Amino acid sequence: MESTLWVDPSGGISCEKFAAALIGLGVPESGMMHAMEAAAGELGLLDVHAHVEFLPNGSLAHRLHITFLEQRKPLSLEYAADKLNEMLSLAEVEGEYAVVVKRALSILSTAETQSVSAASSPHVETVQLSVIGEANTPYEHKAPYQPALGNVSDGVFFIQIAPQFIAGLKGLETFSHILVFAYLDRSRIAKIRVRPPWTEGQDEYGVFATRSPNRPSPIGLSRTRLERIEGDRIYTGPLDLFNHTPIVDIKPFIRSLDTADRPAEEGNDGWLQGSDHLELHRLGIPHEHPESSEGRHKIERLLVCLIGIGWGLQQLGVDLGSIRCVSPVLAGQAGGLSRIPLGIMEQYHIPYEQRLEAGASLTADGAAILAAIAPNPVTRDQIASEGLRVGLGVGEESSALSPCYSALQLLLA
Repeated sequence: MESTLWVDPSGGISCEKFAAALIGLGVPESGMMHAMEAAAGELGLLDVHAHVEFLPNGSLAHRLHITFLEQRKPLSLEYAADKLNEMLSLAEVEGEYAVVVKRALSILSTAETQSVSAASSPHVETVQLSVIGEANTPYEHKAPYQPALGNVSDGVFFIQIAPQFIAGLKGLETFSHILVFAYLDRSRIAKIRVRPPWTEGQDEYGVFATRSPNRPSPIGLSRTRLERIEGDRIYTGPLDLFNHTPIVDIKPFIRSLDTADRPAEEGNDGWLQGSDHLELHRLGIPHEHPESSEGRHKIERLLVCLIGIGWGLQQLGVDLGSIRCVSPVLAGQAGGLSRIPLGIMEQYHIPYEQRLEAGASLTADGAAILAAIAPNPVTRDQIASEGLRVGLGVGEESSALSPCYSALQLLLA
């Protein structure tokens, strides 16, 4: 017998919250964790577990913890659909339940692609740059955050110049250092406001006040030693670039111009003043950024959560044709919320309302799963009052110290 599901996203919605809330509805926790870990397969060794915690109002909610225990090449969104198909088979998620999570990924992928296209739409002025060559470095999957002398032992560094630009190297060999301008082709979707890993707490800064590689124009600048030039190759000191990164320009570092005597007060460290993390970069000391692992596995975490959702809905026997959602869905203020989730809500005609008290709790993947399950909108007083099981799920944006500490509520009849 199929069950009817009510979704109450007044406390926000994300795929992580959705999977966690299903456990509260009675999905076997150990079974879900096993399915998620088994489905991960080639994504890497994974630890998934859940625990119960109290909300400020005294209610019990579930929270998922997904941790990748080894470093692997990050999965890009363009290959995620094929990987999800493999994972669904491994987790034995079938039929309409497999279809709905694949639809969610497709909706999210399309929305993010459209967002990238919008960044280069006619109302945004763009220019074209010539690629003059490419960087050759030992870094395939992980590069240092700054070039440092200690990276010399990592391997050979050189820039391969395209044949038509070789003549432009004449005289460059007389300089000891060069400035290398690269197109950061592996950068992710640009954000205008970012929370750098150097910050403590939740402070955000404008992207132009940071060194984030995820920029509207993802151009990287590296200063490095010029070792020698051999034909079409410029051998250099360490470069903080992935192998085969496109190079768009090279300029000589001119000491008399670039380090002319200036008053000490002419430069400072801005909001990074006094940062121990900044000192690690200045000294070239290898280290991890606090959120680097989580950021690297964003797509993988999403796929694992989708597996949990599909497996959980299948275990509960939810009637996917009669899911209901409390409407309108609350979203945060426009300035604090990505355009992607709102675009999904509008495209799939899901009523939403932006309110300050909701925080930025509507995530892009949360909007995608809502669009995929295509719930019937209902008012709160239309929820059945008796015989319901309740499941609450909290996500990574919720903490006991946060004023936006809230949970997705699922109700099952």
